[in-house]
Amino acid sequence: MDWLKGILDTVLGSNFALGAVIVLVLAKVVPNSKIKEVFYGFGTFVTLGMSSFGWYKKVEEWVIDGLAVAITSFIEGLRSDN
Repeated sequence: MDWLKGILDTVLGSNFALGAVIVLVLAKVVPNSKIKEVFYGFGTFVTLGMSSFGWYKKVEEWVIDGLAVAITSFIEGLRSDN
């Protein structure tokens, strides 16, 4: 595996290449339903206890909608190149 890391480091010049290859392989191997489960769980974990704050109920809609728009726009931009 060191030879692959060496080639990737030469091509891109950093360990970012190895991470990108790992992410791409995992994205191909792991089904989308499992990825959705993991990120749903992560989202619920992040918001645990946040609803007890008074300010959170006021800004929750803005934050959630803002994230949804940002992520959706990013994905549309990725798909625009075809």
